[in-house]
Order: sequence, then C-alpha cells, then structure tokens
Amino acid sequence: MKICCIFNIAPLYREGIYRKMDDDPELEFDFLAGEESTGGIALMDLGILKGFRGYLHNIYRKGGKLVWQKKAVRKAFSKKYDAYILTGNPGIRSNWIIALLARLTGRPVYLWTHGLHGDERGMKLRKNLWYFRLAGHLLLYGERPYRLLLERGYPARRMAVIYNSLDYDKQAAIRERIGDRGFIRNYFGNDLPLLVFVGRLTVAKKLNLLLEAMVRLESEGSACNLVLVGDGPARERLEKEADTLGLADRVWFYGETYDDHIIGTFLYHSAACVSPGNVGLTAIHSLTFGTPVVTHSDGNRQGPEYEAIEPGISGSLFAENDTEALAGAIRPWLGLGRQSREEVRAACRRIIDEKFNPDRQMQVLRTVFGTRRH
Repeated sequence: MKICCIFNIAPLYREGIYRKMDDDPELEFDFLAGEESTGGIALMDLGILKGFRGYLHNIYRKGGKLVWQKKAVRKAFSKKYDAYILTGNPGIRSNWIIALLARLTGRPVYLWTHGLHGDERGMKLRKNLWYFRLAGHLLLYGERPYRLLLERGYPARRMAVIYNSLDYDKQAAIRERIGDRGFIRNYFGNDLPLLVFVGRLTVAKKLNLLLEAMVRLESEGSACNLVLVGDGPARERLEKEADTLGLADRVWFYGETYDDHIIGTFLYHSAACVSPGNVGLTAIHSLTFGTPVVTHSDGNRQGPEYEAIEPGISGSLFAENDTEALAGAIRPWLGLGRQSREEVRAACRRIIDEKFNPDRQMQVLRTVFGTRRH
C-alpha cells in the first residue's frame, strides 16, 4: 500500500516514528512537509528518508497560523496513492482540498490530530467536526479526545488512538549510559533533591508558581534544588524572582540545549519533572528516563501527553494556579528511598513501553492500513 503523508512540518522529535514508517516492509510512505517552522520547533532533516518527496512552502497569516502549503495539492495527486495521512489542523486550507479530492476519488484520508481539547464551542467546534468528517478517519494523540469525539457522535470505527512519541530507541540507549549526579552536586554545593523543568521559559509555563512552591516546601522542611533547561522571554523576570525569594543559589538557569544526553541526565537524576503550565511532550521525555511528572489537572488546557501521568504512580496532578496544591503535589516525590525510587522509575518507564513509543505507533498504523504483522 502506498501512502502519501503531508505534514505541516517535520519536527525533530518525530524522527523515531518517521524512520520506522520509512523502513516498514509492507507499507510504503511518501513524505512531504513544510520547510520552515514557527515557535522555535527544531526540525529533522526529512531528506534522510527514502520516502522523502520534497519540502513545501508554508504560508502563515498574522499570529503564525499556518493557512496554506504551496504545491501540496499538486504533489498529493502527482502519483497514484492508496491513502493519505494529513496534519489534523483545520486551519490548513490546502488540506481541505486534498481531503475533498481524495474522498471524491475513493481514497481514504487519515488526520493525525489532537482531535478535540474539550473547550471548543460554537463555530470553532463546528469547523473542527466538519474537517474531521470530511477526512473520514482520525489518528488521535490520546484517549481523552477519543471519548470527546464519541460524545459528539463521531464513529468509533473511524478513530484510532496512536498516542505520541519521541525517539525512544535513541533515548533508551542514552539512559543506559547515564553517569552519576556528581556535577549536579558540585554546582549546587549540596545534595538536596532536584526538580527539573525542560522547555521554553514563557509566562504561559507559570514557572513563578514553581519558585513560590519551593519556598513553601523549604518552610516545611522539604528544601530542594531546581534546574531550568531552556531559555525564553521570561528568563530575566524569573531570575529576579528567584533572587527576591532567596533561591538564587538553588535555581540553575542552565539555558537552551538540544543535547539529549545532557537533558536525559538532568531528568534521570531529578526527583520530579515539574511543569506548572501545560506539559506536552516533556511528560514523555521525563517518564522515559524514569522520572515522575507534576502538572495541573485541567484536561481542557493540557497537551494529550498528560494522559501518561498516573497520579501517585508516575506523577501528580494539582489544581491549576494553586501554589499550595503544587507544593503538595511535589512533596511526595522528594523523600523517596532508593528502593521506592527504583519502583517509581520502573512504573514511569512502563507506560512509555506500553503506549508512547514508535513501535506501538507502527502497530496502530499497520492495523489501520490492514497489514497483519505486529
């Protein structure tokens, strides 16, 4: 079966699944994607894939919203394809045309999509559902959007939960080479439990709540250190706030890095990965290295990856914007003994091994497209 994949971009984090798709002996995937991104998302070199068929020029409107991919329609029908996989963003108008023409010619279309978040209303909700019904099939990032779409009458037989993943094989190899935490101890001059955040330092991430929670934890006898792996417009303000709160020597503003070994080392040696705002793929990254994740509990304002968190087992959820609740969600992970920590590490990895990895995603794709090998 020959399948045409047209994606908004080819983010670096998807290299693992794209490589497995490219190497599959029964399904033949061709890849097209936008050549530029917004928002600082690192891109992979799509040209390393045998199925690479070129880059598309993305057209963005004000606010950075992608509305059209030049030449996408022509390239989508330049060969005889059996099916299509498209980015599930209803704002990409060229995809509406591709989906319509494919359906008219009897070829199935699958949207790789977040589906519904749960807070869509009015025209936005109707537009999303029209797009999903035009395409006819959905590959969903999580079980929550699956349930939300069922409630809206979307047929279960036309949906499959494919989850999300990072480059699991690469990270698993790094995990086996992690060294000790000596360099962390040397930086802070103490051996307190470590918290970690990985991502852009923006107001939306609400990292000020994390600093305030650290002060509360210290007052209760649960002092800890924090490393922020990332950079962004909120950094200067956070540095000032850390100093004001008396945390300047306990917060390491490491800065931006794409070095998987460095990020993995910080994650592995942390008591918890904390994201007071939404968490996204950081949850998958942290759990892969065996570290529980703490984030807020409002599913309407979360990325689908927060489903990987099993409260009390692989992380904690807290009431959004509540500093006291955040401190309470962090506290249980700070004082674990060695055996308990290893049990938590195993529980974190288990959910990734079961669902959030490229091999699991390939099983879904083979099932969806009718091949029998699993």
